[in-house]
Amino acid sequence: MGARPNIAHLKELCGSNQLQHCFKYLFVQEWRENEESIRYIGEKCANLEASIERRAQLMQEGESFGPFHDVAPDAVQCMAETQQREQHLLAALIGVLDLAREGRTEKEHHVGLMDLKG
Repeated sequence: MGARPNIAHLKELCGSNQLQHCFKYLFVQEWRENEESIRYIGEKCANLEASIERRAQLMQEGESFGPFHDVAPDAVQCMAETQQREQHLLAALIGVLDLAREGRTEKEHHVGLMDLKG
């Protein structure tokens, strides 16, 4: 049989020669990384939502002075463009967050299968 450097490295990392332990270790590590991604992306979504809300309030306050677009048309255009871009970015991040959450269930299933085998 040929060399299996990835399996050998995995055995070394988890401290076991039993493949089911090695793969459970791998799946737990992947689950942890996924959880970190969920927290990070969730935090970015919350920050982006707050930014979008603040900008919407600023635009609304500016309009309360009268025809804001007549006073600062470039500022209005810039804020509108930024608002639209950040809303698209938020939608994309929410999609990534949904995928990461699906990964959570997948990894929990993988770890559970290794528990059944062990």
